[in-house]
Amino acid sequence: MTSDDTIPDPTTPPPPRETFDLDYLRREFTRLRDELAGVKTTLGSEAHEALERIGAHLEGADLKARVALLEEQLGHLSTTLKDKGKDAAEKLEHQVAEKPLTSVALAFGAGLLLASLLRRP
Repeated sequence: MTSDDTIPDPTTPPPPRETFDLDYLRREFTRLRDELAGVKTTLGSEAHEALERIGAHLEGADLKARVALLEEQLGHLSTTLKDKGKDAAEKLEHQVAEKPLTSVALAFGAGLLLASLLRRP
């Protein structure tokens, strides 16, 4: 049994309130400091392990393979977008050539609509 676990003698006067509070606060502060030191150690080691795993992952050949795959996919996407853009431009040119007055009227209406939307605060 420690001195904290002993049962006080009812015949002795209690310690002054200030002394009791200071002792209690000192014990709690010490306990808190010890717990924080343990948390700091745990967090430090876990952060170090996480950084090592991230570094190993980034240095691995797996990353190079994924980057190469992404480059290939971006190349295919770029080609597809260019082809679709060319097709859309050709269709638009064909429609304007077939119906020039309708195209001018639609362009004028779209311009008015856009201008009115941009004027609003």
